[in-house]
Amino acid sequence: MDLFKKINYGLYMIILRLKAIKLFFIRRFKGEVEADKYVAKVECAWADYTINKAVKMNVTVIGEENIPEEPCVFIGNHTSVLDCPLLIFTAKRSIGFIAKKELIKVPIIGYWIKQAKCVPIDRENVREAVKVINEGVQNLKEGHSMAVFPEGTRSKDGKLGEFKRGSMKLATKAKVPIIPVAMDRADRAFEIDRKIKQIDIIVTFGEPIYTENLTKEEEKELAEKVRSVIANSLEKNKE
Repeated sequence: MDLFKKINYGLYMIILRLKAIKLFFIRRFKGEVEADKYVAKVECAWADYTINKAVKMNVTVIGEENIPEEPCVFIGNHTSVLDCPLLIFTAKRSIGFIAKKELIKVPIIGYWIKQAKCVPIDRENVREAVKVINEGVQNLKEGHSMAVFPEGTRSKDGKLGEFKRGSMKLATKAKVPIIPVAMDRADRAFEIDRKIKQIDIIVTFGEPIYTENLTKEEEKELAEKVRSVIANSLEKNKE
């Protein structure tokens, strides 16, 4: 069954590549606004297929009402390569991610990452951080929600790591709400032994944390505040 799922997903990736041709013509003849709408549609359909059909996660969503209609920054814990489609699937909207630059080189997915307002970052180049933040802020101002995994990399043991303070700047500079997201170890669906497994998972969206009137002291404490909300949600889900 695992091999069958992988073959099906491979076929889906071929279809996804062909959709790039349609995007080319939409952008050329209908303009950037219609192209963005099509990218959002493809992104959400990919997330749905990945989570709901390929992996077949049983996902329970808590706090969906906390997601504002306006652009926001989703900030969550990170344990799996499935976290990106899982977040898009549960938030029910197109999201641009701050993603490691290596993902851009991945066939097919790399192409759509660039189209979906994702911003690549070289984690070894500290100077590039300002450029990345500015690009993400511009995306937010243009109406596109973004997402950050502030631990910097996937947690290999499932434990919540420390949050980098700089990862909050995307929201504070754009003055948009932060939505804390607790994702209940999606690595159990695939990464532990590289075999696709159907699992039960809970995704919790915390209440919005508004950033437009924060003091400098509150900004300094923001990373720990968001981390605490996520940690409490993950702990509650164990009960």
